[in-house]
Amino acid sequence: MNSAIQRALSDLIAMRVKDPRVGLVSISQVEVNRDNTVAKVHVAVTGDDIDRKKSLAGLRKASGFLQTQVGRNLRMRAVPQLHFVYDDSMDRGFGVEEILKELEDKGEFLDEKERRRQLTLDDFEPPEELVDPLLEANTIWMVGHWSPDPDCIGSCLALAEVFRAMDKDVTVFRYPEPQRSLVALPGWDETVDVSEAEGMLAEEAPDVALLMDCHRTDRTGPLRDTLDKLPTVLCVDHHLVSGRRAPVPGWLDARAESTCTLAYRLIEILADEDEEAIDGLITKDVATNLFAGIAGDTGGFRFDNTTPMTFRLAADLAERGVDTAGLQHTILHERRHQALSLLQLALAGSVFTGGGKVAVMRVTRDMLAGSGATMDETEGFVNILTSVSGVRYACLLKEQEPNVWRASLRTQGGDVQSVAAAFGGGGHKQAAGCTIEGDGDEVAAEVTEALLNAE
Repeated sequence: MNSAIQRALSDLIAMRVKDPRVGLVSISQVEVNRDNTVAKVHVAVTGDDIDRKKSLAGLRKASGFLQTQVGRNLRMRAVPQLHFVYDDSMDRGFGVEEILKELEDKGEFLDEKERRRQLTLDDFEPPEELVDPLLEANTIWMVGHWSPDPDCIGSCLALAEVFRAMDKDVTVFRYPEPQRSLVALPGWDETVDVSEAEGMLAEEAPDVALLMDCHRTDRTGPLRDTLDKLPTVLCVDHHLVSGRRAPVPGWLDARAESTCTLAYRLIEILADEDEEAIDGLITKDVATNLFAGIAGDTGGFRFDNTTPMTFRLAADLAERGVDTAGLQHTILHERRHQALSLLQLALAGSVFTGGGKVAVMRVTRDMLAGSGATMDETEGFVNILTSVSGVRYACLLKEQEPNVWRASLRTQGGDVQSVAAAFGGGGHKQAAGCTIEGDGDEVAAEVTEALLNAE
């Protein structure tokens, strides 16, 4: 009925309507309501706003005549009342073209890789909801996620020194059994064990608790309950981890290769883009911590999250006196001989499936006891699997407790975030993690199956 009325009206307006007010019009659509009593007629008018108003007035004046003629032509007993409305789709079309041109000029139609190649630090803008509370705060707690890496701790230590230079009282918390490489970072000796947090809260609550490389308090292990009591908890993070809890307010930007990149940009904003002030805040120690995080999260600038901006930022930090070679050796390559014994045991039990597409390695508590190594020394093990030709997905399963396994997932060109999310974890496409309970063989089989079916 919609189509029939549209055709009939188009012919009638062209041939029978003689009102001089009705200009060049076309019926773009007819919508008859459910009980067939009203037909909304969408009319497109060529011309300006005055032409549109005149044409609609003429059509509405002729609506009775047109309704009668439609009934006769279509032999309808009950003809719906015609209600003419202006169709602005042509106007919106012109508007859309302008918007599309603007987006094209901004590079929005480039593929993801090309957009990333064109990123600059100016593309990253921390929100006022993060900056203002930090500027106003007198006391700040810096907190990373449980089992932190160089990006997590590097960003904490770097910002802590900057905040102290701004005359703020800052505490950086550390977790038990840290990676050995973290202990070498400047400012580590000033960190406070998480066991002291509750007592500190009893004396005085901080103005702000800032989560770094983390955006949910349930990822802070033993600090969760304490943080949940605080009035203001903010975050800076470069990847969204799925979970039952929503992110705390702050700054999440997945375009950044590391949280330290965002920390550098935050320092620039805190210094009000004043180059002299920025130089005063980014000391050699601050630069070292930021470089550690960037190098760590890019695998020594080998991962595909490395962009031209990454190298420009790394060069800026290197110019401030960072020992780039020694630092990368410490955080990426240095190991005790016990760690190599552990790696030998883990590699011996590695399983390759799907024609070598998926590799799974396990580190058990018995292996730790037999080698004399610690669990923190497994850092980087999973990347050894991804270096094997043909491996697209890799998983390192670490036995945290009996029948409790921490899975570290990596991929070359795939997506492990969705796999981790299926097990209640998260991360980003190239690197993610989750915790799974169950028998080791069964857990390995479940993860392998999920990775084989990953896109």
